[in-house]
Amino acid sequence: MGKLLSWVVLIALAWLVIRLFAISQRRRERAGDSAASAGASGGTSTSRREASDAPDRALEGEPIVPCAHCGLFVPASDAVREDGFDYCSPAHRDADRVQRRSRSRDGRAPS
Repeated sequence: MGKLLSWVVLIALAWLVIRLFAISQRRRERAGDSAASAGASGGTSTSRREASDAPDRALEGEPIVPCAHCGLFVPASDAVREDGFDYCSPAHRDADRVQRRSRSRDGRAPS
């Protein structure tokens, strides 16, 4: 019985090694295909680490603006804009509007 169990374990380990080898081969082929397609499109074939560490690579996105009431940064497309001020929500726009009105009534300059 012990010999049978040893053979089962040995076969299972051999199967596992073969599976892992096949998976690593597929990953290498995919990486080679993506590098070849990058080379064909005019890009350079660099490793992932080199590509992610490249400082000259600029990421493009939309600008973010601070809320005039609380200072939270929000994307410009999501900001509520009024009188040249950007707000994170209509509630903060209204709160800031009330605050500016009360300051102007008290005679204080808005800060």
